[in-house]
Amino acid sequence: MFKHYSHLLALGLCACSLFADEGNQELSHDTESHISSSLEATDLSVSLQDTPSIFPTSESKEVLPPAAEPSIVKAPAPKKVVEKAIEPFTGKVKGRKVRLRVNADTDSRIVKEVSKNDYLLVTGEKGGFYAVEPPAGTKAYVFRSFVLDGVVEGNHVNVRLDPSLESPVIAHLNAGQHVDGIISSISNKWLEITPPEGTHFYIAKEYVERAGGPEIKHQVDKRKTAAHQLMESAGLMAKAELDKPFTHIDIQPIASNYETIIEEYAEFSDLAEKAKEALTSLQENYLQKRLSFLQENPGHILAADPAESLQDAKLEIAASPTDLMKLWEPVEESLYLSWASKNEDRSINEFYEDQKQNATIVSGIVEPYTSAVKRKPGNFVLRDKELPVAYLYSTHINLQEYVGKKVTVIASPRANNNFAFPAYYVLSVE
Repeated sequence: MFKHYSHLLALGLCACSLFADEGNQELSHDTESHISSSLEATDLSVSLQDTPSIFPTSESKEVLPPAAEPSIVKAPAPKKVVEKAIEPFTGKVKGRKVRLRVNADTDSRIVKEVSKNDYLLVTGEKGGFYAVEPPAGTKAYVFRSFVLDGVVEGNHVNVRLDPSLESPVIAHLNAGQHVDGIISSISNKWLEITPPEGTHFYIAKEYVERAGGPEIKHQVDKRKTAAHQLMESAGLMAKAELDKPFTHIDIQPIASNYETIIEEYAEFSDLAEKAKEALTSLQENYLQKRLSFLQENPGHILAADPAESLQDAKLEIAASPTDLMKLWEPVEESLYLSWASKNEDRSINEFYEDQKQNATIVSGIVEPYTSAVKRKPGNFVLRDKELPVAYLYSTHINLQEYVGKKVTVIASPRANNNFAFPAYYVLSVE
């Protein structure tokens, strides 16, 4: 037996020698299995699967770390644009046909287009827009069922831009509020009103420049109202004058009104342009009437220049104080027609009664005003201690009777055509 074991030992030594000679050759699969079995027989806490194997085989697999779960990044919520009140100021429009919108959004309903050099009262801002008060003349509409005798009968009643349920809401009214309005000519189910206080529209900031404080807007509005009244008055005068027989037509006061608008209210370019067109139309209509008159009266001689004819007529009339008063009848007639159109066509006597409600009392010595100047605001001057205080005229009171006397007159203000002192229409003399 000993000899048998010696033989086995010799064979083992030969095997070891063989492995040593092969050096870098890989270990066989059976050898790795044998070593693994030996390790598994121990209480080692780390297995071959947890420890990198030094015996790679065809069955070995690369162990990859678990894939990381994708992280979800939420987009930040859009920042809400909040409207804020600012110190009111007058903004001047610096673009042509700039859109005024219901909301601070380029997709919002367009209210109207404002012109270059228009003035707006800015009261707030929201994002890239200014909040502005509605321009003069803007209309709003409320359903008539919610208004009884001028009083709102309901809370949170919608005020809309147009007389339609599809129109955008621009304001609200509450029970007890008073509204003045007229039945809409578009739909008699709606009442046309002025936009309630607090209503505002929006305009892009880039088209507005600061012109000054709120008082600038008020001053401009006052001048624009005066220009509109002058334009309306001239239009009514033109219509009334051109309806007269040709020999009684006097277009000079009307032309003077249009020239005043063109020259002295040039900042309102749209209005000045309309005045130019109206003046041209007036002159053309007058010329047509002149030609027609000459065709119908071939033996009649007229002055070549209508202005010369007018001056000759004035000189003739000047000899009679009562006829001199008639020179102002077209002016007074146009003022009356303008007033009547807004006051249910009431009579001219009611017009002068209304004038007395806002009359002014002025005292001084009456003197004739005979200076040969264009567009003079009266035929008489009222002086106080050698200084003129007012220009006067009247179609009811013969002021010639009071020349050289100190009087107190009850008078209504009239346009002074930019002369140095105020002008008045005399209603009565004391």
